[in-house]
Amino acid sequence: MDMIIMFIRFLLSLFLVLVISTGAFAKPIKFIVNDPSGRDHVSFTSDAPIELIVGRTNKIKGEVIIDDSLDLKKLPPKVSFEVDLASIDTGISLRNEHMRDNFLETKKYPKTIFVVTKIAPLSKLQDGKTINLTGKGDFTVHGITVQKDIPVQVTYYKESDFTHNKFEHGDVIRVKSTFEIPLDEHKIKRPEVIMQKLAEKVIVTIDTYANAKE
Repeated sequence: MDMIIMFIRFLLSLFLVLVISTGAFAKPIKFIVNDPSGRDHVSFTSDAPIELIVGRTNKIKGEVIIDDSLDLKKLPPKVSFEVDLASIDTGISLRNEHMRDNFLETKKYPKTIFVVTKIAPLSKLQDGKTINLTGKGDFTVHGITVQKDIPVQVTYYKESDFTHNKFEHGDVIRVKSTFEIPLDEHKIKRPEVIMQKLAEKVIVTIDTYANAKE
């Protein structure tokens, strides 16, 4: 009987170790990117030999899920973003139409999506402190998905009078990033007649806020 009891205790101990190691007690908190006031910013810059094109949109959505201790090591962060490409405005309506119909083909491929699969380094967020991270994941544009490493600046703000200037309640994470998209990598064609007007690589800049939701 004693052997049976000891064996049962051993199994229970083993179970607890496995449960703890798999993060079963982790408490996730979700931050949402979806500002109805349009204060988030995404820009696309093409600096070609004879023309500089800058397209802008605030139609970005996303979510960031982390442990409520703010320690990224305790729970692998889950991060995803999507941008409505049809909403990009270059300042000229005819150019917008050409960008949507001839290059991005937004009726067929309306969004660009980035799903993060790994973040490094894993550290702890602190109020008002900015940390530099690299997000590795699946980046989709024009129906083509590639693995991409994107540099990111992340700043966490605990709910305060400062955050209330942007959001009614909840903690806030600010996410900033600048990176390049090679057009040929996503099979975005540049007809010969406009090659001097559209760069081979487009520079993307993101500045967005994620608000904690209960």
